[in-house]
Amino acid sequence: MVRYRYSTLPEKDYLRLVTLYPAKFEDDIVISFDTSPFPRGGSLRYEALSYVWGSNRDPLPVYVSRRGVTTTTALQNGCRTRLPQILATQNLVVALRHLRYVDRPRIMWIDALCINQADQVEKGPQVAMMGEIYRLAHRVVAWLGPEENDSNHAMELMDYLGAEVDVNFTSGALSPAENCTDPSLGDINTSLNFNPRKFLSSYHLILRVWFDRLWIRQEIYLANSEAIIMCGFCQVKWTSFRRGLACLHRKSYRVPVGVSLSQSQFDSRKSVLEGIIYRSDASVMDLRRGYRNSHCADPRDRIYAVLSLLPEWERALIPQPDYTQPYIDLYKQVTTRYIQSSDSLDILGQCELQDGMTHPSWVPDWSKSSNVSLAVVPQAFSSQLTPWYDFPRPGVLRVACLVKTKVEKYYQFPHFEDSSRDVIFEEIRKLLIQVHVEKRYTVEDYARTIVSDRFTDSYDPPDDRYADIDTVKKLVELMMSDYQFNSDDFGASSPLSRILDGATQISGTRLVLATEDYLGIGPESAEPGDVVSVALGCSEPLLLRPLGNNTFRLVGPCFVVGIGNGDALLGPLPEEIRAVQAISKNEWECLAFKNVLSGEIVCEDPRLESLPVGLTEFRRCLSQGLHAGIYVEPDMLRERGVDLEYFDIV
Repeated sequence: MVRYRYSTLPEKDYLRLVTLYPAKFEDDIVISFDTSPFPRGGSLRYEALSYVWGSNRDPLPVYVSRRGVTTTTALQNGCRTRLPQILATQNLVVALRHLRYVDRPRIMWIDALCINQADQVEKGPQVAMMGEIYRLAHRVVAWLGPEENDSNHAMELMDYLGAEVDVNFTSGALSPAENCTDPSLGDINTSLNFNPRKFLSSYHLILRVWFDRLWIRQEIYLANSEAIIMCGFCQVKWTSFRRGLACLHRKSYRVPVGVSLSQSQFDSRKSVLEGIIYRSDASVMDLRRGYRNSHCADPRDRIYAVLSLLPEWERALIPQPDYTQPYIDLYKQVTTRYIQSSDSLDILGQCELQDGMTHPSWVPDWSKSSNVSLAVVPQAFSSQLTPWYDFPRPGVLRVACLVKTKVEKYYQFPHFEDSSRDVIFEEIRKLLIQVHVEKRYTVEDYARTIVSDRFTDSYDPPDDRYADIDTVKKLVELMMSDYQFNSDDFGASSPLSRILDGATQISGTRLVLATEDYLGIGPESAEPGDVVSVALGCSEPLLLRPLGNNTFRLVGPCFVVGIGNGDALLGPLPEEIRAVQAISKNEWECLAFKNVLSGEIVCEDPRLESLPVGLTEFRRCLSQGLHAGIYVEPDMLRERGVDLEYFDIV
């Protein structure tokens, strides 16, 4: 066997394209390479492949010829025995057999072949170009795998559903398509009535590993309207397939009689699809929570794989991809730059203390998956105040913090994110009854805790995905009584189901009981003695572990009833004002303040006016629908009775 030796690319803005030569399905794979400058005014015509590499075990040969030499006849005459070869994964070789034409060559860009994977220096600049490579491709082909588990039927079903519905991918709203034949498919209030074949084939289709791969986010979202999804020899336009997935995701259903598959299994898989269907952009703030169900082999790719989806200002924070750099150094660099550029400490909410962790605890380890999602709506724990921070020594982040309470004990929630609603219900019920024996907390405390203050009127306009506080309180009372719930109580649109679906965020967390009768939720690593702190400029309270001398390890974000809305730093809001999450002029969610008597909504925290600081520029930014914050010196807040201290997080 002669291994193919890649030639060095002339410059970093060059790429290789593969010519896949025609042959019958069972014939060996023969390719050649062309090297071209990129981009070249859109004159390059090629298809880009989106696929799953798969296992490196038992690789298969792909033969590389000099351009213009290889013909099908020459191959049959034994030319392949003299051709150098690249060892490719079986997944890729199977894809190439399906993609290869029998009568003409096909020009493609395929990362495993077009990038010299053994050259870490070449790899960085090529990865930096990948967003543009997919964006400028004549067509992106997403390969799900060979035909199996009745996938042809499932692909046809996705295409049919996609033709029947219209989808607002910003709001998630579903409606019947203009020329639909079955308007009920676009009606969110009617259930999907799948027979066993449709149900099982669609389940096995969305179970394909392609949907779990992090890289596919930018590969498919940067593609033009010609992009296709291919499974076996069946192919469907991505635009139609995506609408079909949205229909499957948004509508309720019942497991058909005779199908040995639980509703929780199907629901768990549907939840993986959410980010693929609705999100066409990304943020550094989403790397932990938004992509925790997506996988990649190299921990550096947790950032590089979504690089082209980041907003321009965040993209500027990411250094040139470098696969020789240790991944934790990359994470530290990005975290530091994000704090400095965003003028916010919100990125600390992505941190979670892990056993054996040696890097600074204020640096999120995006390589580790996390089921903890404690972000509270509205995000108002520092109101609109920006942070005071410093980096006094390498690996140390100094912040201004106010300690509110200390963890005394905890109760562990089991991991139930993949469980059915009745199982989640019983786990929560069992734990609340156990805690209630201590007689320290009210029904409202429990209600606010299990949903982390996510209520329908926490938003403006109200968000019907959540229940109102009175409904949650009533259900908590029933939950802690002898009331026997029946199957109808767990229906898809029932108030209890809305609460339980939202409560999956507390799966695997700890219910923490703290001094002064505070109650809340902390990460799985929370321990007695940890302190709940409000850091100036951070939207979530932080759980810190004291090490002495005002030095701490960051355990992670937490939620505690009664310390939200900036009260700890600015005092309570006026009685008639409540913090809500509203839509700004630029159509993004932002913190706002609603007068519950008049219904008037303003973007400025009314408590800021009493501070001895200028608000002119702050108000100008708010009036233009921009994110805005106001800086207040810690000493100024101390003079107002706020017991701020400087903590070193290591």
